[in-house]
Amino acid sequence: MNLRQFEGKNVRLTDKDGEIFEGYVSDYIFAEDNAPEEVEALILENLIRKSDGYKYENPVEFTALEIQSVEIL
Repeated sequence: MNLRQFEGKNVRLTDKDGEIFEGYVSDYIFAEDNAPEEVEALILENLIRKSDGYKYENPVEFTALEIQSVEIL
């Protein structure tokens, strides 16, 4: 999956546990810049967990290993 294409977009992200989140991708992190895991990642802001409506106050990072799917809203 090309995660870089989602930077600057509102997305629906499903993690490996099947949990669904919606938010704005404020940043894409290149694998070589993401130590120690060295996997690409997305930073999401204005994030809402759809199962219970919880709104995160701070940005949240999802690594490629944690992401099952992403779709642009």
